[in-house]
Amino acid sequence: MTLDLAAGGNGVDLVVAKALQKGVDLRQYKENFLKRRLDIRLKARGIGDYLQYARLLESDPAEFHLLMATFSINVTEFFRDVEFYNAFYSHIIPDMHHRSGRKEVRVWSAGCASGEEPYTIAITFAEAAESLDGFRGKIVATDLITKAVDTARQGIYDSSRLASLPDELRSKHFARMPDGRYQASDRLKSMIEFGTGNLSTMNAPQQLDAVFCRNVLMYFDKDTQFKILTKFHRSLKDGGYFVLGQSEAVMGESSALFEAVMPKERIYRKR
Repeated sequence: MTLDLAAGGNGVDLVVAKALQKGVDLRQYKENFLKRRLDIRLKARGIGDYLQYARLLESDPAEFHLLMATFSINVTEFFRDVEFYNAFYSHIIPDMHHRSGRKEVRVWSAGCASGEEPYTIAITFAEAAESLDGFRGKIVATDLITKAVDTARQGIYDSSRLASLPDELRSKHFARMPDGRYQASDRLKSMIEFGTGNLSTMNAPQQLDAVFCRNVLMYFDKDTQFKILTKFHRSLKDGGYFVLGQSEAVMGESSALFEAVMPKERIYRKR
């Protein structure tokens, strides 16, 4: 099946239709966010409008993958928001360890981008294991963009990407490579299972102790946000934790799913 581009219509709608043929539903994103992503590719290809771009997607299959790459959330870093990670390390990890009956603690990093978040969680797990008897942690890390997940799986970062990581933790958990980049230790890698998936349609991991979805939901429309939040709620064990970014909050009907336990740090618990 091909798009009938001669039939006219809204160029954005035609791009959305093309993506649906590929199994990607762009209707879940806020309109302004979607247009900003499209504008990146229009500028890169020197195209003047969305209808022309829809025609390009029809004639150049490789362009679709370049478009999808723009949907990766690139604002990410190690230990993004130090106060949050201090609270997670000092209060949440010990509580999860206790609630799990000293079994393996399982966390989902939903929207992991190039891996800084799951590796940061793994570092906090490794540090916690030094003081919590029998502590073991596992992280499931997923993102929509295959290229981002491939980068995350390699665990190799420029020194500038580790600038916010204290020297002690960097030397302890990363090895400096001959070209000056740093590679995550085998210990960190062994804690993380990477995968690709669309939050609104993928099968979610189950029996989780915590879900991280920081600075991701803001890009979805309200209906999709609630759909994803409901999925997170079902994925969590009773009393499991849900974590948002500093510019996000659980509000409205979603408040029936989660209660705030550390509001300043945007840490919630499953009701």
